[in-house]
Amino acid sequence: MKKWLERVERGMLWLLPLVVFFAYYPVIRLGENAAMNFELSLPLIWLAVFSILSLFELPRILSKLGLKKVLVLGALPIFATISLLWSANRTRGLLVAGVLDLLFLSGLNIISRKWKRSEWVSFAKRHMFGGAIVAVLCIVQCFLDVFSVGREVTLLCPGCTYATFGFPHPNGLAIEPQFMGNLLLAPAFLSLFFAYNAIKSRVGKSKCAAWIGLSFLIIMALYLCFSRGAIYAFILSLIFFVTYTSLRGKKRIMPFMIYGGISITAFAGGLFLQGLLAEFSTTSEGFPQGITRAIHHLSLGKIDLREQVEEKTDETEAQEEAVFDGYIEESTEVRLNLNEIAIKTWKSNPKRVFLGVGLGGAGKATHEFDGTYSEKEIIQNQYLSILLELGVVGLAAMVLSIGSAALFAKLGKTNMVFWTLLVAYLITLGFFSGLPNALHIYLLMPVWAGLGLHNIYDKIR
Repeated sequence: MKKWLERVERGMLWLLPLVVFFAYYPVIRLGENAAMNFELSLPLIWLAVFSILSLFELPRILSKLGLKKVLVLGALPIFATISLLWSANRTRGLLVAGVLDLLFLSGLNIISRKWKRSEWVSFAKRHMFGGAIVAVLCIVQCFLDVFSVGREVTLLCPGCTYATFGFPHPNGLAIEPQFMGNLLLAPAFLSLFFAYNAIKSRVGKSKCAAWIGLSFLIIMALYLCFSRGAIYAFILSLIFFVTYTSLRGKKRIMPFMIYGGISITAFAGGLFLQGLLAEFSTTSEGFPQGITRAIHHLSLGKIDLREQVEEKTDETEAQEEAVFDGYIEESTEVRLNLNEIAIKTWKSNPKRVFLGVGLGGAGKATHEFDGTYSEKEIIQNQYLSILLELGVVGLAAMVLSIGSAALFAKLGKTNMVFWTLLVAYLITLGFFSGLPNALHIYLLMPVWAGLGLHNIYDKIR
């Protein structure tokens, strides 16, 4: 029985770095109610099966980690599950609690396993190559879209087509570009890490070129997703990544040249491709308009070069116009309005301040308090969502869970990939909330924590 279980678990863990990229497609729709859609994805199915197997591993997990460590790490999922007793939406809360508890159980199983160095390398490379394949898919989606292939084939979300800016921004197999961009963060930093080590170890020009090319492709696709949350998180965590490596290594200028050079070139390649896609699309926007509008949107309207290139001929005036000509203020305003409503709802009575409205109850509570948005509308900020649903106690439980996980990782001497991704994901959680579309964060972080100590190049640990 134990050998059979071990083989099945190893097989599932072999698939994990690839399965996470199927974040939304294919999707199994099971219906909906006023507050949520009921849907299943491959990562959710993987999670359910692996968690069932993990139940058989509980004795080993408790023996390896100890009950005290398990309880400290589980502060958030335990309190969140208890909050179902006062949840404003128990149906949604029960489903969220189920996913959260399954993630916790699976994470404990992953970090308590014994991993070999070869398993770390294999897992990381599968995730990188999976990211590269999805990056190619994103680029293909863009070109299919500008050549008028329908969304039923491209799988682009309604607001992802070239009609929005004059060029498309792909969502891959995720529900939205922000989640696709988020999915590419780990492959991006892993590829940079391997490219740096390949160059430093002098493995040969062809291999170095292959790693650099892989990294360039993934980072360019991350940019093409055009998610400000993912892009800002990548830039800020890249600064951390470069600084961390420079302080640890002897050649402190080398990380700036390699990491910065690849990333800047990849972003420039993505910007060039956006201009090219705008030129190919049927809208009046051409190459310069595509570039200037991209810069305007990413800079939140602070950098405006549009007037210098917006001169149009009679021929272009007769063509289709993109919906937006630059920074979409509405997208930011909606997020800020939801944040403001969430804070007001949270402060509306003392019980909510300390205990929140219960897990899964944010949408219903804000709808009843303000009425501006439907019950299905979620708070686009994980921290505010936790504050509203679980109160100050829940926020403290989150800090305890994340803080203890970081402490245990530090004691385990995990490497810079874990710390960089931790920084990146903590930033991105300020741009969205929820579990089903972000399972990769919670499933893969235990892997990076547990495997990072098997760094194959100790000089830059």
